[in-house]
Amino acid sequence: MTISKTTELGTINVSDLIFAQIIERSLRQTGCRDKVWPATKKGRQIGNDAKVSAADIAREIEVEASSDGSNFELTFNVIIKFGAGIRKITDLLTDYISETVLNKNGRKPDLIRIRIVGVRSKNIAKRNLEVVKRYETL
Repeated sequence: MTISKTTELGTINVSDLIFAQIIERSLRQTGCRDKVWPATKKGRQIGNDAKVSAADIAREIEVEASSDGSNFELTFNVIIKFGAGIRKITDLLTDYISETVLNKNGRKPDLIRIRIVGVRSKNIAKRNLEVVKRYETL
């Protein structure tokens, strides 16, 4: 879903591809590389270990306007490496995403929801965990 906001200057549209690029960069940061991968809702890894397309990620993320319509909520799915700290990885991802959005938009998102749909060791074992991080509106 594309987020739109109308002001006295006109309408601003933000595509899901922008958020997908931010998510892709967050997955490549030092603490996350080779520990977490983007996934579909059904638990399939998007792309391969060497290359992930932002367009593929954009098809799987959910960007919704917040209840008051002034901001947005972001939801995406990941597969995490067996033994990696879920709290540490999700904090790295949400902090990177929120800071990047803050720098570009001037506000952090209201909520970032990360669904852990699988755990990877030799194979991918399906899981159904959800980590939610809420940010206070300014």
